[in-house]
Amino acid sequence: MPRAQRIVRPAERRSVSGFTLWELTMVLLVMAIGATLAAPAFARLGEDRASVGGAEAMVGLLHDARQAAMEHDAVVTLRLDPLTLAYQADTSTGNGSGVLAAGTLDLGLAARFQTDQPRLQYVFQPTGAAFADTVVVRGGDIPLIVRVDPWSGVARADSR
Repeated sequence: MPRAQRIVRPAERRSVSGFTLWELTMVLLVMAIGATLAAPAFARLGEDRASVGGAEAMVGLLHDARQAAMEHDAVVTLRLDPLTLAYQADTSTGNGSGVLAAGTLDLGLAARFQTDQPRLQYVFQPTGAAFADTVVVRGGDIPLIVRVDPWSGVARADSR
């Protein structure tokens, strides 16, 4: 009597467990992307962020004043008291002038301005160009200098 042969299906033939080369490649690719995104954060891990936050607040205020000048086709003058951090932005057009915004700048607890001037003044033209003062923001290990490019009117904070 002949023995019955058992039919082996393809799913039953693969009894080896483990990961394929394709699966391992995909896992390594995801890990590489994650490491690439996390590397800048790890590089800044030891920095003191107090002066950076104050400088970012100042750069944001200057950016808003420049945007308002270009959007409203007006000259925007921003005046800031470096001791009290009170500011006022005025607009001037062919139709007249007025107050655009007023308030107090929040630099954080540790940050402060260092300047010899009793009042900082920034004048933004409708083209975006600017006449601006320079100020040093202190409060961390690294003092940051907030400058405005006179041609483009773009503000930035640098450590030198």
